[in-house]
Amino acid sequence: MNIALVSGASRGIGLEISKLLDGYELDELWLICGKNTPSFKFKTHVRLFYTDLSQKSPFDEIKSALECERPNIKHLVCSAGVGYNGRLDSLTENEIENTVIINCSASSVLTRISLDYMDNGAKIIEIASGAGFLPQPDFAVYSASKAYVISFSRAIGKELQKRKISVTAVCPGPVDTDFFSGLENVKEYKKKHLISAKKVAIGALKASKKGKKLYLPTFSMKMVHIASKILPTNLILKFYK
Repeated sequence: MNIALVSGASRGIGLEISKLLDGYELDELWLICGKNTPSFKFKTHVRLFYTDLSQKSPFDEIKSALECERPNIKHLVCSAGVGYNGRLDSLTENEIENTVIINCSASSVLTRISLDYMDNGAKIIEIASGAGFLPQPDFAVYSASKAYVISFSRAIGKELQKRKISVTAVCPGPVDTDFFSGLENVKEYKKKHLISAKKVAIGALKASKKGKKLYLPTFSMKMVHIASKILPTNLILKFYK
């Protein structure tokens, strides 16, 4: 049985990728959601897992299902994420812990669990962010967590070369989703560079199919990526407003 396994599938980029995978001739879509059911009628048979990724051992149900069904995971998409903007001293301990657990630990553990059910040629998409290229004051924990995702993706991509499993880190800028609209005091320049979740999803799957290691959906993110490589971080931070 060939499946796609997607976290963060109830909305945003995760939902849009799930909708596109619906046409990939898979036997089932295994979708990891929070409390919400995806607002889309899939043609492919869907198996839903309502999982709070901030809790201890959130993947026990998924592990049991994998051990029982032993499917072939053709596509793994780690899209679940959370973030809070504001100075570090304005964040609660719970907000900081949730960001690190969901963005870093949960995606890493889900990837590890999935590897035992992947054949050569499988595809992994890790949703990172352009925020991961540079430290971001007022968004410090989130940007650091996405830097982890980028580094993690590049490293395991190298590890999995012999198995011909590609790993694509997707690094958009601000995306027009509930996540972005839920942030407080968002800087105006970020609002001007919003991209739709659907556009990110389409590009991410194309990049994954081609085996690209990094996908940057917009010109502005390409420029940020280049700047992060050639300019000293201290210099960039001086201009941060």
